[in-house]
Amino acid sequence: MNQCLRRTLSIVLSLAFVAFGSMFAVKGTTTAAATATGLQAELRSSAGLLPVLPAGMQIPTAPAGAVVVGVQPWVCDAAAGFAPIVSVEPGVADSPLAIGGGGIHLPVSPTNVPATGGQMAYDGNGNVYITQGVVDTKNTPSASRGILRETVDPQTGAPVGPGAYIATTAGLDGNQPTAAALGPDGSLYVAFLKNGNIKRIIDPSHGTTQVVQSVGNTPSGHPARALAFAGNDLYIGSIDAFSVIHNATSSSCTGGCNAAVILDGFSGVPHIGVTSDGLDAVYFAVSTINQVWRYTPSLSSFSFVAQSGADSSGGNASNFSFVSGKTNMLTLDAGGNLWIGDDTSNATAVGAGRLWTIPAASLATLPTSGSTAGTNLGTILSVLHGPWFVSLTTPQVTTGFVPTFNTDGTFTATITPTSPAGPPTTDSGMWTLTPPAVVQPFANPQGHLTLTDSQGVVLFSNDVLLENVDRFTSVVTGTGSLGAQFGATWIKFAP
Repeated sequence: MNQCLRRTLSIVLSLAFVAFGSMFAVKGTTTAAATATGLQAELRSSAGLLPVLPAGMQIPTAPAGAVVVGVQPWVCDAAAGFAPIVSVEPGVADSPLAIGGGGIHLPVSPTNVPATGGQMAYDGNGNVYITQGVVDTKNTPSASRGILRETVDPQTGAPVGPGAYIATTAGLDGNQPTAAALGPDGSLYVAFLKNGNIKRIIDPSHGTTQVVQSVGNTPSGHPARALAFAGNDLYIGSIDAFSVIHNATSSSCTGGCNAAVILDGFSGVPHIGVTSDGLDAVYFAVSTINQVWRYTPSLSSFSFVAQSGADSSGGNASNFSFVSGKTNMLTLDAGGNLWIGDDTSNATAVGAGRLWTIPAASLATLPTSGSTAGTNLGTILSVLHGPWFVSLTTPQVTTGFVPTFNTDGTFTATITPTSPAGPPTTDSGMWTLTPPAVVQPFANPQGHLTLTDSQGVVLFSNDVLLENVDRFTSVVTGTGSLGAQFGATWIKFAP
């Protein structure tokens, strides 16, 4: 194994994390310090990081859920099914990770498009509940889809008995379950790809024909992606909202306890991952924007967590690439470390998935940023792509800047000095859209736009406010070699 894969920095291990084994050890704040643009995740598994794998291992494919039983982490993988996560370098702390053999293959669509698997939940007593949002319901019999209960050894995490589908008489399989969370009442709460129903399965650990109760619905009854409990409150990520059902475990909450929208600034954007520490920290992931945020219910406040990362050597740097059409992996382990899973192919190619980690110590450094999270970055993103024009000024020169924003986060640009006049040049690099440094008292979508060229030079970095579909304006003075003055107006060539 190449020495660049070996970890040379100090490793932070908490006692609560011992059960996860050395393969789940993560670094301290030296590689994930809090910045104005959030934390940097560490890439732990990808085809780029591990181009050659030992026999029997594979790169993840659209990982959707994860649990750790004893010393063994498991992932709900679109290609490998319910499969173990293994260390590529046994005995090496913080080793790169892969998906190992010995898993349980879930039904896979005959089109070979990775489509199955969602969130998983573990009850601490050896029962793992796996949701399967099967898309080929005409070909996969109902007896082989729905919610699978697997029995594993609580100490080692090894499977110890045959699995069984639960609540088989309730018709849950036809609605394509994709989200699962165990409530403090011991019931299993599930949500679906097909509709916005939230169901409660009573006593999920015994038998196969459990009583299933209706709890309520997601906002507007739109399909869900992920669930998590903080106390008795059930937090929901659906295709266009982040929401909560307060006191979802109450015996009176049967059918009419509909979710209330939490105004997180990402209205209309798919919320494809949710996890919680069970108390007062709820993490959620949004696709399209491809960011992770933390919500603190007691303060009704948000903290920006991350949108990108790199491997331990600083290579394979990339933004997250969440799959909008299905659940994406987002989970906290017993040590409070955050695990993130995405897929660069939008769940269309085997082996295009990735696993990332952010240490608990780094998460603890995140500031509370305010009562509004993304301030509708999705709205800006939906119109940003394509060519724009702006005139930027420094004390020395005024420049006509014409960048084209590509959907992969890159840009190409023509730069023409106009005063004093000069010949046009071309440049390229990366652009990022993050929450604004200073939230303005306007209802308009706003964010912080940064363009950095291929040489690492920041050309423009400033808070911007979207005025309409073909115009946005710098609302404060920013930085950048081309200038980033207050009031600079950007015009889109083809709105």
